[in-house]
Amino acid sequence: MLRFFPSRILRAAPRADWGKTLNLPRSSFPARPSAAQLESYREKCADGLYQWQREARQTDRPARSDNEFVLHDGPPYANGAVHAGHALNKILKDIIVRSKLGRGNRVHYRPGWDCHGLPIELKALQQNQAAQKEKGAESGESEAANMSPLKIRRKASQLASRTIDEQKKEFRSWGVMGEWDTPYKTMDRDFEIRQLGVFREMVKKGKDMLHTGRTSDSTDIDWCVRSHFPRPSSCPLVSFFSHSAG
Repeated sequence: MLRFFPSRILRAAPRADWGKTLNLPRSSFPARPSAAQLESYREKCADGLYQWQREARQTDRPARSDNEFVLHDGPPYANGAVHAGHALNKILKDIIVRSKLGRGNRVHYRPGWDCHGLPIELKALQQNQAAQKEKGAESGESEAANMSPLKIRRKASQLASRTIDEQKKEFRSWGVMGEWDTPYKTMDRDFEIRQLGVFREMVKKGKDMLHTGRTSDSTDIDWCVRSHFPRPSSCPLVSFFSHSAG
């Protein structure tokens, strides 16, 4: 095997700063920003940029009604920590919003959270069972089975509120711009009122607009209208809206 050793001349030569031999541009821009600088850059490029374009472009083109670009957010469940799916969803939406902003549009992106549904209720029950076991209870499952629907909803609402704060912090740290200070939540009272208004319009248009939960084998689902009332129109809530619509 051949072995190469440095010559006496190279060994005797003083150690040189090879970086000075490269013809590179000189700049005072830091190679790596500090944590404080990163937060400042994120604030300017996300929250600050979004707020600026909402205010500055409001009167730029008053005659053009198509200058406004609205991205409707399909909200994530408020039932756990963020994961790769959240990142893919939010970053792709941010790319769309920023591309429209770069084309001169005034963008409107209001993020939201889905605070209802079985995933959140199951997570709330699981956390309640774990808490009971830590306290020394013999079986957390038995207490969960005896929880009233009202208590389950209260637990789910508390879980959703905590999760929204945690997820919002992560989303903003990614530099996703939007109206983070005023997001929409499906458990907000005004949102639920608007949902009831939509339901009222469905009732006005006829019973065919109401989903009765029928499956392919004609089995009723527990929560469907038909499983509790002989006809959808006999449901008290439907009757209430029907009379209101009339």
